[in-house]
Amino acid sequence: MNLMIKKTISIFLLLITVSPVGYSQSIDSQAFHSNERDNIIGKKFTLSSKILTEDRDIQIFLPESYHSTQQRYPVLYILDGQRLFTLGVSLSQSFRSTVKMSPEFIVVGINNKYPDRFDNFTKTEFLDFIEQELISTVDKNYCTTEERILFGWEFAGAYAIESLISKPTLFAGHIAASPYPIDETWFDEKSRLMQLDSLFKNDLDSHLYVSVSERDGSVLVGTEKLNTLLKEKAPDSLRWTYRVIPDEEHLSTAHASLFQGLKNYFYGYQVFHIEGLKQFQQAGGLNNFYTYNKKRTQRFGFTEKPETWSMFTIVRNAIRADNLQQFSLFMNEFKSSDLIAKISLGNSNLIAQYYLQYKQKDKAIEVYEIMAVAKPDNARIQHELGNIYLSMNNQQSAKIHYQKAVNLAEKSKDEKLIEYQKDLDEL
Repeated sequence: MNLMIKKTISIFLLLITVSPVGYSQSIDSQAFHSNERDNIIGKKFTLSSKILTEDRDIQIFLPESYHSTQQRYPVLYILDGQRLFTLGVSLSQSFRSTVKMSPEFIVVGINNKYPDRFDNFTKTEFLDFIEQELISTVDKNYCTTEERILFGWEFAGAYAIESLISKPTLFAGHIAASPYPIDETWFDEKSRLMQLDSLFKNDLDSHLYVSVSERDGSVLVGTEKLNTLLKEKAPDSLRWTYRVIPDEEHLSTAHASLFQGLKNYFYGYQVFHIEGLKQFQQAGGLNNFYTYNKKRTQRFGFTEKPETWSMFTIVRNAIRADNLQQFSLFMNEFKSSDLIAKISLGNSNLIAQYYLQYKQKDKAIEVYEIMAVAKPDNARIQHELGNIYLSMNNQQSAKIHYQKAVNLAEKSKDEKLIEYQKDLDEL
């Protein structure tokens, strides 16, 4: 068989080997794509603006509970919505996860187009559009409060500061990422920094969060001047924060800034939690704890009564630091709050075992008795009480609790039944 024939046969064998596979993949691919669906985030509407003499696309995302409650929601307005709207939506979800960091809020994205984007942020007319046409439309058609937050990056970040200057009460919060320009007189006889200086002569009940990359070049120069001005002249009524973000670039500051800015704006919404006894004491200890809860109540309407989880974390800080004095102080402080009855079995057991570590058996018994009332079907609690009484040579009480443990374990088919029965039989 000559070489040409061998090659022809090889090619034929290759074709009949791979063809069915290729065909199968094509069929599978068709089936896969037929199952694809649009992944829609929020809604979009077009607003015909008389002020801007153009149509403007607006994106909006409503909270999960929106259609099932009668409540009204704060609104986060995002400049450059075409790029950053989904970031705001993502954070609105993250802030309502396990540890709730904010109330639910509506997200509105104001779309821009290049090259008009830069032109928008040089005109006060754009702010007039936001106030008179966009906000009025959103408030009319959605369940909103008057609490609004404005976020922008770069030129839009400087425009968020422009909003604070030109319309100080329009937004309650202003979050500016890498704002530029703020120290130049490109668009006005006075720079935004100079206008802020004049504005600071009066009270300014508002919020401003500004952040910038440490590698932000000329942007950083302007924001450092802003930081100096804020330190020297900002009225006490202005709640402001300036932050230089490490390990970020100019193009990425929007993402870090919006997260931190929202967290900063909604400070006090999250349940009080400071990890570590030293950190807790440095922050002001119990006085700070009660002050935080009072302010939280005033701003967000929570009950001033401390959260059970907050109280437990304070006690746990003392346990982890092995500080019996502080532990005893905290337990006495929270005695009237039914802390033991409200926390989980594992957490209340942690407290009882810490008492036992320092031979405070009466205190441990008190904890387990509260646990027994709160969780009457739990065999382990009764067994632990039996162990403590046995260590105190009180066999009669130990037997009573061991028997209760066996009875409960039989009823619930507890895998530790054999262990409990053995301890009872040995008495």
